[in-house]
Amino acid sequence: MNSTDFDPPTGVANGAVLISVGGSPAPILKSLRSERAAHVWYFCSAGTRGVAEEIHAQLDWHPKPRFIEVERYEELGPCYSELRSWIPQILRETRVAAADVRVDYTGGTKTMSAALVLAATELFSRFSYVGSLQREGDGLGVTVDGKEHMLYQANPWSELAVRELERARDFWDALNFRAAEEMLRKIARLSGRKLPAALAGVAQGLAARHRLDFKDASRCLSSVRRDLALLLDAAPKHPLPEVVNAMVSLCDKCAPEKEAGPELLRELLDNALRTAGQHRYDDAAARLYRAMEMQGQLWLTEGTDGLFVNGRCVAARASEIPPALAALECCRPDAEGEVKLSLEQCFRAVHALGDGRVTAVMADLAVAGQGRGASRWRNATRERNEGILAHGVKPVDERGFERMKHTAAEFLGFDLSHEAHPLPRLDLAWLQ
Repeated sequence: MNSTDFDPPTGVANGAVLISVGGSPAPILKSLRSERAAHVWYFCSAGTRGVAEEIHAQLDWHPKPRFIEVERYEELGPCYSELRSWIPQILRETRVAAADVRVDYTGGTKTMSAALVLAATELFSRFSYVGSLQREGDGLGVTVDGKEHMLYQANPWSELAVRELERARDFWDALNFRAAEEMLRKIARLSGRKLPAALAGVAQGLAARHRLDFKDASRCLSSVRRDLALLLDAAPKHPLPEVVNAMVSLCDKCAPEKEAGPELLRELLDNALRTAGQHRYDDAAARLYRAMEMQGQLWLTEGTDGLFVNGRCVAARASEIPPALAALECCRPDAEGEVKLSLEQCFRAVHALGDGRVTAVMADLAVAGQGRGASRWRNATRERNEGILAHGVKPVDERGFERMKHTAAEFLGFDLSHEAHPLPRLDLAWLQ
């Protein structure tokens, strides 16, 4: 590829025309003169390079030319590959924005035109073709000079973006929300539509929710909710606002400043199931372990009227610890006057308060002293504690997570057969 530099024309914006060359120069001149861009990028073969140079010499302004030459101009693959290679480089070097590029596929072989459209639809949104009001050979031949007319067209790919929407849906359903967000923003940028951008905001919120950052999730989704109120004002029955409203409400309940609640516990369980569905069993085990601990902490908070929060009693209230708990060694204040309980200690404290919901756990722990493997509860928590993301080097596998899941369901009454609040799947009908 060669390039020749000229001074940009005064008063002409830094736009460009990417145009295929071949056959009659008249349609090419018609297209270029209709825009008078600061850059012209000619897609040509070795045989039509001279034609392109002659066309450029006839222009009455001085755009900067680039010549993208393809040798195998009748083969779709080489034409497409050549364009895919050079277009991003030219954009970087010329610093022309993709939105300021018009693609004209009038000239060249049919293969070159097809390759140009295929390559350009991934980046550009403005297309044109020089038609004719009259052709030689009873309307079947080449354009009659002077009878050309411009046909401006939007990129059908960017308007429909069928393939990219399907990819966004696949990313979304695979819980790869950041990739889905990027794809939806690309669709919004190319199409000029605002609804895909709003959906990108939903994906951003879902990414935060899936990583358990409920504060950020609520912030993102609340912003989207405001956008949807404006975008869908004329479509009051559109289902998307209701979906977003429900998620904002849930995330707000799961984003406490200081203490956990039942909504956060359920979301943590759902997250463990989703994460296991991604085959990330160590991560799923960590979430399930925390949910088991959180359940004990919530029961302890309930049984002490809020004295213990997240398994902890602050020094200022240590004197209020009830006698049933004060008798336990684990409930004696530490050097700083606080009481901090581990997972098992929380359940022992709840048991000391006479709560029957932990009877099965305590009965199982009573046999722990009979040797490794005797206690199903210990076996389940050991899966996580000896995992590579905890204190060991052995990753938790699917069978290990399933053992944890069955134990948690049996001893704590968790319903782990399905998610209580599943993440919404991307419905492409939302964009219609």
